[in-house]
This record gives sequence, structure tokens and C-alpha cells, in this order.
Amino acid sequence: MIIYQPAFLLGLLAIPVLIAGYLLAQRTRRAYTLRFTNLELLRSVLPRAPGFRRHLPPAMFVLGGVALLGGLAVPVLNLEIARNNADVILVIDVSGSMQATDVAPTRLDAAKTAASALIDQLPGDDRIALISFSSTATLKQPLTTDHGAVHAALSSLKPGGGTALGTALELALSQLNPVSRTASGVQPRPAMIVVLTDGVSNQGIDPQRVTPELVAARVKVQTIGIGLRNGNATVGGEPVGGVDEAAL
Repeated sequence: MIIYQPAFLLGLLAIPVLIAGYLLAQRTRRAYTLRFTNLELLRSVLPRAPGFRRHLPPAMFVLGGVALLGGLAVPVLNLEIARNNADVILVIDVSGSMQATDVAPTRLDAAKTAASALIDQLPGDDRIALISFSSTATLKQPLTTDHGAVHAALSSLKPGGGTALGTALELALSQLNPVSRTASGVQPRPAMIVVLTDGVSNQGIDPQRVTPELVAARVKVQTIGIGLRNGNATVGGEPVGGVDEAAL
């Protein structure tokens, strides 16, 4: 948007006043000199110099003021830079294997800590949602700019059950309204799904089936593996595998 600032031109009205004041001061100075100075003595002591030189500083001051006011009055381009606020959906694995202690204190606690740190790093006007999944997927917190509410939902997560990663991804995509993202003429908000899991999907929809839908909706998926590679962790005396990097 272009903004004009003609009010600065009013400052030019002060220029004649300054010039008149300067001329009056010069006349007063000359009268004072004539009354109290011996002119012949003064001329014999001081070198003769062009009288206009003493007027240069005030003249330059006036010209500078005119240039400054003129520059301030020209049109100014006011750029309003809009940032597309993002939608971020946190998808947290709460399956039984997330109770493993190969990452202290447990995989789930480590996932909560990582997710909490991410929430704190996001700008306050970014919307965040939280989905937990085990044998099924549950929307714990719909998209909101209330990051405190997301923290509260995150702290309430409890482990248990199987791992339905594909079902969780499908639920996450539905929260982003992929139809409006692709069919609408309006530029959609940038969207990302952040998955924190040990990577072992054994129930529900195959995650690979959801991939084409994610690509079509232009939704990025960032996966964070929780657990050690080839870990020998156990849960309730039963062994659980390490992070399934191939699945991630």
C-alpha cells in the first residue's frame, strides 16, 4: 500500500519565518557594530573577506531543511508482509511397546518431552492438534492456537494396546480438510503431520495406503523414531523390537 505524507510540506511555511528572523538578526548586528565599533580600527586589524561567506552556513541549513521536508512528503511504499500461519498435527504412538525403557524413562515419556519442546518452539499463531494412537486413533485436541491446551492433552496420554499408524495418519489428514486444501482457490495454510513412534505398525490401515492422499493434499509428514536401533527392550517381561527404521 502506498501512503502519501503531504503534511510534511507544511513545514515549508517555517522557512520564510526563519529567513526573516535571520535578516532581522543581521540588521541588529550591523547597527550594534556601527554604534560601538571604530570602523577604521576594525578594518585595519581584520583581513578583508567576501561578506557572503558568513551567510553560507545558514543558507545551507535552509536548503537542507527544504530537501528534508520534500523527501518526507513523497509517497512511501508500506509493505504488509503476510506470513501463512501453519497447521501442525502431533501424532503420538501410545501403544504398549512405547512403555519400553531403552530410552529413559520410557519411550512414551521421551516422545512427550520431544513433542512438548516442539510446541514451545512454534509461533503462538500456529494451530496445533494432538492425536494419539494405539489399536485405534483418538483426536485428543482439535486444531487450536491454545498451545497450553495441547500441553495439557499431551500430559494425559497413557500407553497400552497395538499400533494403528495408518489409521492415525488418516485421522490427521481429515483434520486438515484435504478437499478444501486442493479444490479451494485460496492458498491453504502450510500443514505438517509430526509422528512420534517406535515405527512398528501392526493394526488398522496400512500406512502406505494413506501416502497418496497426503501427497495430493500437499501435507508433509515428519517422522521421529523413539527407541534405540535393534534395542533389546522388554515390556512386562515380553521383548519388544527396536525402532523400525524401514517402516519410518
